[in-house]
Amino acid sequence: MKGSYERMSGVLGKLFLYNFSGTEVMCEIKAYASVIDEMNNTLNKMILECFTDTASSYGLEQKELMIGAVRDDLSVEKRRSMLKLRESIDASSFTPDKIRKSLDSFGLEYVLHEYPSLYIVVVDAVGEYSDAQKSWIRNQVKKIMPAHLEVQVVFNGIRWATIDLENRTFKTMDDYDLTWEEIDDLE
Repeated sequence: MKGSYERMSGVLGKLFLYNFSGTEVMCEIKAYASVIDEMNNTLNKMILECFTDTASSYGLEQKELMIGAVRDDLSVEKRRSMLKLRESIDASSFTPDKIRKSLDSFGLEYVLHEYPSLYIVVVDAVGEYSDAQKSWIRNQVKKIMPAHLEVQVVFNGIRWATIDLENRTFKTMDDYDLTWEEIDDLE
């Protein structure tokens, strides 16, 4: 592809209005051409950053800020896939499979437990998260879940599946006479 200088000098040369043998005209055309090339590159970069599929820096950051926090700790491909999942959430997104896809849009590792008779969904997060990350994740999950479901996001070491298997009731837990810290350390 020709640069701006080649295109400008080619078109202007055909008009026979300019003397291209002199250096002043050529220097001026080169100066304009370099600015035009730079503006063209900037515009092309802006166009790429407008779309999730091609964004790689500030375009991703701006889209992430609209839905939550910037996830620059992840790869560009992972960030794009999370944004696409998040952008695809609509009013029909509340089947169990679509709820999982919505949760995947946070980059969260989790186990989902459903209790349909109680209208409760428990999101059992796996991994270590800071307090700020936990708060952000809880808020984001509450924003996307339907209002008729009670959603609990759990970050402790006790897994809901473990509690269900052991059939621990309030009375059995009270009988152990444990502190909150001791309960948190149970597995």
